[in-house]
Amino acid sequence: MTKFGQAEYNDFMAKVFADKLDEILEAAEKQNFNSRNTEDIYKEFASSKDAA
Repeated sequence: MTKFGQAEYNDFMAKVFADKLDEILEAAEKQNFNSRNTEDIYKEFASSKDAA
């Protein structure tokens, strides 16, 4: 295992954090997109509450 100085370690941790953040944001964006699509689909159909 290579040894890190403080600056190298901070740079490494920043890169790891940025990569993880990208993954999290991408997953959240997909979830929001799916939720919006679902909401749009259900807006086109009358609900049972409206029918009563």
